[in-house]
Amino acid sequence: MTDDTTKKNTQSLVDLSPEDNRLLTEAAKRCGRSKRKEASLRLADSLRNFPDIATEGKRFLNDGTKG
Repeated sequence: MTDDTTKKNTQSLVDLSPEDNRLLTEAAKRCGRSKRKEASLRLADSLRNFPDIATEGKRFLNDGTKG
């Protein structure tokens, strides 16, 4: 059995378009965070709020409706 206190974070490499990189950089600067921290927070938030994605710009909400 795995105890939650023994779980470790993992790293993932992602490819960003120049535009997405610019947006991430600007967002990180506004919040005073590193790009790595900003990307991690945004990915976690997106996965929790939008567990499934239909296509870019079209998401399924937690209640099953499209948003």
